[in-house]
Amino acid sequence: MRNWNHLPAEIKRHVVKKLDFMSRYLKSKATNPNSISRHSLKSTSHVDRLIVNSTCFKVPRVRFGYKQGKCLVMIYTGIEKFLRLELSKCEEGILVERSENTWDHQNITTKILPPSDVLKTGLTILKNLLAHESIIIEAMEWDIPQKSEAVIHEDLILKPLAGSKFRIHDFVILWDSKSIESLIEKLCVVEEVKMIRFLALGLPLSSLDVENELVPQLIYELQKTPPSGLNIPCRHQLFHMDNSPPHLSHLELRANYFLSYVNIIACHIRSVEPSNNEPERIEIDGGEIDWVYTSECGKWVAKTIAKNEEVVKRELDAEKCGVDYLCKKCTDSFNYWYHQNLPRRIMQEPFWNDILYTYPEIRDFEFWSIFNLREKFLAEDESWEMEDKKTSASWGFRNTPTSEKQAKAVIQKSEIPNKFNWKSILIFIVFPVLFSFVFHVVMSFF
Repeated sequence: MRNWNHLPAEIKRHVVKKLDFMSRYLKSKATNPNSISRHSLKSTSHVDRLIVNSTCFKVPRVRFGYKQGKCLVMIYTGIEKFLRLELSKCEEGILVERSENTWDHQNITTKILPPSDVLKTGLTILKNLLAHESIIIEAMEWDIPQKSEAVIHEDLILKPLAGSKFRIHDFVILWDSKSIESLIEKLCVVEEVKMIRFLALGLPLSSLDVENELVPQLIYELQKTPPSGLNIPCRHQLFHMDNSPPHLSHLELRANYFLSYVNIIACHIRSVEPSNNEPERIEIDGGEIDWVYTSECGKWVAKTIAKNEEVVKRELDAEKCGVDYLCKKCTDSFNYWYHQNLPRRIMQEPFWNDILYTYPEIRDFEFWSIFNLREKFLAEDESWEMEDKKTSASWGFRNTPTSEKQAKAVIQKSEIPNKFNWKSILIFIVFPVLFSFVFHVVMSFF
């Protein structure tokens, strides 16, 4: 009878392709000792190691963040499937809080690592998991805001990586983490990068009574010249939850202002507003030119100037759908799900909220907008619960419970005081007093 060692390399490679990220790249204490994992395959023979290392595996998205002494490593493997590691210092060393496919604090498992630098440890984990030629990252998101720049230097990021580079298609930087842009060539294989994106989420500027208000309604996008020395398209994308006429007028005024910048090629406004009109060219006083495109997917407007019109028009003609990640039909299911759920970070990850962008002139509106959104998310989540996720212990952690609950419980647990426990009051206060009274009554008869 043939066993694994007798199988040809082509069949073995097919088996490796079927293994998901958790079983391929994380050591697992599975209940079945005979289960196949990437690590066990690599340990069997030199040939199996070569097969595993030569089999490409795509990861939809990765997030890495560092802020106020905390580090975040988050690896998405599919819709509502992710591994999340958050590192912070504690008295014993470094506390690692790990969760898989859940935002419920009750399902977070912990592990203590030896004392070390949090940023260095986080980058080392990131490198060991993902910096390999067999792993392709569709999008990698960097979240190191300006407030962390005082402690973020080039050497602090590059030394832990020890020259390792990531294979990335979309290099994503949060709008307030611009210092990472200078490290693109040293962090990834530049030849494989297809787009550099700066990402932000705009809070609603009007009342929250419009339909589908809890998801992005439009994208405000700046098309910029590539960074110095790189021939890679660069876009600044601001996802907005407000597509009201006053807000659109506000964005158009800002677009006119940005077009005066030398490095701005065009300003795009992409909205979910289906129509089927022919492309329209509009000339505006001051030399500005608007190209308006519509389809059954939505509407997109490109604002540019005469010298850039040819380049912009060529790209517009090549776009089958100009609504980008807002279109459920044309974009892939994971990217659509991911960007539709960007606003939920307000509730799920209140500490990692630097994706939020507010205009300086309306900064006082931010608190009330966030409060209203949280309330609406909680109200929406009352009627349903996420399906249970089957997870197994990995990376030295204890077993993770499989029940999945919405973040409502997390918010309520952290923000609302616990109710009085009347049962405890009866046991520890009323009963002793009653017992003492009965005891004195009995003793009075003697």
